[in-house]
Amino acid sequence: MAQQPFLKQWDYRYGWTSGDYLSYLNQAKDGGIILGGYSDSGIGGDKTQATFGSWDYWILKLDALGNRQFDSDVGGTDTDVLSSMQQTSDGGYILGGYSESGVGGDKTEPLRGGSGDLDYWIVKLDSAGIKQWDKDFGGTAFDFLYSIQQTSDGGYILGGTSHSGVGGDKTEASRDTATNYNGDYWILKLDAQGNKQWDKTFGGFSREDLCAIQQTTDGGYILGGRSESDINGDKTQPRWGGYGDSDYWIVKTDSMGNMQWDKDFGGLNWEILCALRQTSDNGYILMGSSFSGISGDKTQPSWGYFDYWIVKTDAFGIKQWDKDLGGNGDDEAVGNIFFTPDGGYLFSGTSYSSISGDKTEDNLGSEQSWIVKTDSLCNKQWDKTLHTNTGWEDDEQGLAIQLSDGCYIMANSTIARIGGDKTQDNWDTTFFSPDYWVIKFCDSTFNANFISSRHLCSGSCTDFTNLSTNANTYQWYFPGAIPDTSTVTNPTGICYANPGIYDVQLIANNGTGYDTLFLANYITVYPPPPAQSITQHGDTLFAIAGAGAYQWFYNTNIIVGATNYFHIAQASGNYNVVCTDPNGCEVEAAAFNVIAGVSDYNKNFAIYISYSANKINLNFYANGNAHTQVQLLDITGKVQLQMSLEVAEGFNKYQLHVGEISAGVYLVRLLSDEGGVTKKLIIE
Repeated sequence: MAQQPFLKQWDYRYGWTSGDYLSYLNQAKDGGIILGGYSDSGIGGDKTQATFGSWDYWILKLDALGNRQFDSDVGGTDTDVLSSMQQTSDGGYILGGYSESGVGGDKTEPLRGGSGDLDYWIVKLDSAGIKQWDKDFGGTAFDFLYSIQQTSDGGYILGGTSHSGVGGDKTEASRDTATNYNGDYWILKLDAQGNKQWDKTFGGFSREDLCAIQQTTDGGYILGGRSESDINGDKTQPRWGGYGDSDYWIVKTDSMGNMQWDKDFGGLNWEILCALRQTSDNGYILMGSSFSGISGDKTQPSWGYFDYWIVKTDAFGIKQWDKDLGGNGDDEAVGNIFFTPDGGYLFSGTSYSSISGDKTEDNLGSEQSWIVKTDSLCNKQWDKTLHTNTGWEDDEQGLAIQLSDGCYIMANSTIARIGGDKTQDNWDTTFFSPDYWVIKFCDSTFNANFISSRHLCSGSCTDFTNLSTNANTYQWYFPGAIPDTSTVTNPTGICYANPGIYDVQLIANNGTGYDTLFLANYITVYPPPPAQSITQHGDTLFAIAGAGAYQWFYNTNIIVGATNYFHIAQASGNYNVVCTDPNGCEVEAAAFNVIAGVSDYNKNFAIYISYSANKINLNFYANGNAHTQVQLLDITGKVQLQMSLEVAEGFNKYQLHVGEISAGVYLVRLLSDEGGVTKKLIIE
């Protein structure tokens, strides 16, 4: 694909009349876009929920065309600032930031420190943006969470800066020598429900600020930020700059957070690390801002003041190369690193520079977002300035990703009115509070592009939407699908029978040449869920427990609210249940000619049961003497306990000692020569 010129597809601003600050941008699993940040706005404009306090977490889910699908405001009764988030394996979202709020609003846990202190605050949402749970973690002072990631075991790793000593959730002392604690790296490992498993502190005797953490391919973690410390505490390498200057500082740990090595990178002035990621060769790519010229680890001069400074290391943190990207003004790498499919990188942030150095476009306003695309060795391929008419005010943040269709989404927080690339006015036209602003660019030269659903269940089909430009004929290849080729513009009904991961290729022809888009591992097809069945005990129908979701139907009509693995039949007829696994794949079971109202009484027994203190209490009336068996069954019909009783005519009372027993639904069955009876027992 050619790299320039860009053709703008659309742009939208999102917010209301108070401040809305963007801090996160990524593509969602369904091909849409997810935005996250923090907001002081009430209900109005694009915001459907009022804030609980002065600032709340605010996320928006957009479709692939930039249309809002939902937004969610999450907060306590004071200040809550979202700094990091991620879509989780179940399709929901994990939000992370720092909070000044006590219990109130969406916040269910108190601050660990005193009033006015800050704690880490994480919130788990489902795929529709509905809160599932929240957790607060902190010491006795200020703790700023800046990075959160789901780990391979389904839990979470949290990283940020702590000014606390031992206390609250913090089990290790500050590394600082001053009593006011300048700040250390502080990381926490949580399980899938947000319960703390361990925490670790890393730092020197001066100030450290962690900005990013990522789980590595060996199960450990890489931490990155800035440090003002020399060799002391956990820091094994000296700082390059003078007093008050800072360097990049990265720390590698094992899976339990024990430090394996650390590395310092810098010149003779300020370096501030903003982002890092592990690369495909198990090394690391670091991005931040540098005020240094050629000195220390920096091999290229500064173009102006602060420049983007990129450092590539091997798997052991040994520097392989570094690059400086900038113009004649301040260029601050405060955005993100994005890996592009061609093996290169997108680096993003903000710039005050005019055309100079690596910058090829002048700003329209004062400070504008600036995105740089490089190859795998950080050689610049193109750069893009987002033009907004901000006048003397600034655009904050700069974020950029490449979409699965090959186009680019870029975003920031801006007060700009209509002008430049921006086609919608700022919501607040009086005091100019910022909104989220999102813009999509595609390469305007001849190219092949497409989009489709990427996650399917085995046996299902998908359609492909052709987004190619300036082409007139097409050749599609779908290895593993039926059909496996097509020449239509927008293929439909492409079906995948077997689970696996599949490539897709499109060759577009404009009559004078070809452009090929090959996307490896583009389609994921999940295996079918386990087979289901329905059993009946008394008036209750049971599916097999363990699916992600259930929905019962009666005579093909949905039964509203019937979403458990069992259902009490209210009427005779045909029943079926659709069971959905965590991947969204469905399996169905049916039961025909169900007889409702099956009595729990017969001529021999009228029985009442209860459970307490590891004992099942039986109270029943028998019409005659009988040798009787008592059985305790789980919901699958498997006998858990069986014993014999000699029952006398009249009222009988027995206690069955069952010991420790898990909560759930059970069946108690009495059988004699004259018949039997089954009763349902729910143990909570």
